[in-house]
Amino acid sequence: MKRTIIALIIAFVTAVGIASLQLMDLATLLSVFEVGPIGDMMVLVSLIFEVVISPWTLLMLSMYIPLAALGVAGFLAGLISKSPKRMLPVSLVALLLFFLMYFLLNMGAGLLDFSSLLTELQTRAIDLGIAFFLLFIPGIIGAIIRAED
Repeated sequence: MKRTIIALIIAFVTAVGIASLQLMDLATLLSVFEVGPIGDMMVLVSLIFEVVISPWTLLMLSMYIPLAALGVAGFLAGLISKSPKRMLPVSLVALLLFFLMYFLLNMGAGLLDFSSLLTELQTRAIDLGIAFFLLFIPGIIGAIIRAED
């Protein structure tokens, strides 16, 4: 259980970190964190989570940010978990966290209702499925590399 939680944290932090650093240069990132108002910060973080959960849409626009972020995050989580069986819940929960963070930051807690959540899930079904496999397949490869007997 401990390895699963650590793998989940590693996957989450790695994917968000890679996506944020690829979206902007370090100077812009530091200037936003130092002097940006809270509203701008929420828009920036919402954009980062939107990038992470939109691999197919961005691939059609020739942007490879989510492919790199999710692939590396899944591989590192697999190396940490050491078990291919653990990668299924890690991938599902990480994807659920990415989507919920995007939805809450984009829509706001005041506009949260179940019908808008279902509508957003339906419009992003292909993206979420591909994002799941981008976490899951490299995670299994990483887990097989470090599998214990």
